[in-house]
Amino acid sequence: MNKLRAFLLLGAGFTLLLLGCSNKNSSESCQHEVTMNLDRGQYDAVIASGCADAMQVGAAYFGKAGYDINNVVNRFVDANQTGANPLNIYMTELVGQAKDTTITNLDAARTQYGGIAVTSESYKDAQFNLALVEAMKGLTLMKLIISVEGLGSINKLCDMNANNKADETDAVTCALKLSAGQTCGPEFVITTVPNLGIAGASATYRGLLIQVTGTGSSATCPTGNTYKRLLTSNGGTSDVVTVRDQTCAETTPDTTRTWPCPLESGGVPLGLASAFDVSLNGSISAMGIALTTQSANDVQQSIMNIKVKNCCTPPEVWNPANPASCTCTGPELGAYLQTM
Repeated sequence: MNKLRAFLLLGAGFTLLLLGCSNKNSSESCQHEVTMNLDRGQYDAVIASGCADAMQVGAAYFGKAGYDINNVVNRFVDANQTGANPLNIYMTELVGQAKDTTITNLDAARTQYGGIAVTSESYKDAQFNLALVEAMKGLTLMKLIISVEGLGSINKLCDMNANNKADETDAVTCALKLSAGQTCGPEFVITTVPNLGIAGASATYRGLLIQVTGTGSSATCPTGNTYKRLLTSNGGTSDVVTVRDQTCAETTPDTTRTWPCPLESGGVPLGLASAFDVSLNGSISAMGIALTTQSANDVQQSIMNIKVKNCCTPPEVWNPANPASCTCTGPELGAYLQTM
């Protein structure tokens, strides 16, 4: 009987050992597959994997947004080393065709990286990646607001006012000025639509129909060369609304028109200047926590330069320890757009 029990115990021990090896091999195999899927750009497979950690899922969402961490880091480093205005590099070389889903995926990546605990050995790496995500969200929002009807690409061939800038860029610059109570040039014909209702939106908007006139190049210009932009309020200081890559029907006062669909959070419209500023501040703060390496320092300096060179208008004075010491305003972003 004792011999039988010893045999059974020995057999059970071998079974547990084999199961342990099998589980270990299975776990290692799963992790290898996650790594390979990330390398191959099979991001949905990574997100659906049961063994992918938050760092890997965050990288997958960042990839789905259209960005590669190494490429983003290299562009930030290049900007710091060349001394150029980093926004010019990012808006032309880094941010391609911005889409509605780009913001959704960046927010998902932000959730993954931001959810990693301070006590985790991956925390500082996660903060580094979070800084990249925050910066790219701000830049993507700007690209979306520039493009006509929120389609994500800039039509450089339409230049009716002959200033060597795309008219849709001029239109959003004008809207950014109007949001702060400033005026645009004589080549702009502005029609304001107060108390504007948009299908699917909770808020009421102030619509702007901005026509750019002149005798310059009209190649591929839209009919009437008129651009639609939204402001967050019906009067006073407001903000140009960030938009999606779709159009939505107007519900009031004119049901025959459509507008770029506004981005809202909890029923509140996201203003471009404020959303850009929040993303930039979050990026700078996260980078301050990240690992201290030369690459991280270059990236941090490049991100800070976005604020220093574009948002720190006297009497504001930049304080590196306080990203909010300078605030990005609509007219400041508009002035930047004219340097592209």
